[in-house]
Amino acid sequence: MESVTIDDVVLTLPYNGTVPTGGDSLNQNLNVYYESGDIAWLLAATALVLFMVPGVGFFYSGLARRKSALSLIWVTLMAVGVTSFQWFFWGYSLAFSHSAGKFIGDLSNIGFRNVLAAPSVTSKRIPDLLFAVYQGMFASIT
Repeated sequence: MESVTIDDVVLTLPYNGTVPTGGDSLNQNLNVYYESGDIAWLLAATALVLFMVPGVGFFYSGLARRKSALSLIWVTLMAVGVTSFQWFFWGYSLAFSHSAGKFIGDLSNIGFRNVLAAPSVTSKRIPDLLFAVYQGMFASIT
């Protein structure tokens, strides 16, 4: 499926919902369901949240003694690594599962299974994978 161009106006096609992942990325263009501006803005916001990680490390090191500053920056970066591992394997599935209950999700997306180009839980304008990375940055900064 491709975008339909009518006199310099690009219309995006609505997602048909036939495949849980959004489609096969090797055989079809999965970006026809989304606006490039929405994707670009969310990528920029993800990068800005990623830049906050060293800031939190510097903040913590400013609250401690001088000899502990480097250790606290290192602890902040290690916490990001551990949290990212947890988020991408089971955290996203428990927080934003498509088949979730009211309070907690199920493990249907464990290990990012079926998380690719289908619309995200919160907005039909953002792909599921991009939303998962964006929320993972916030999980790692807290």
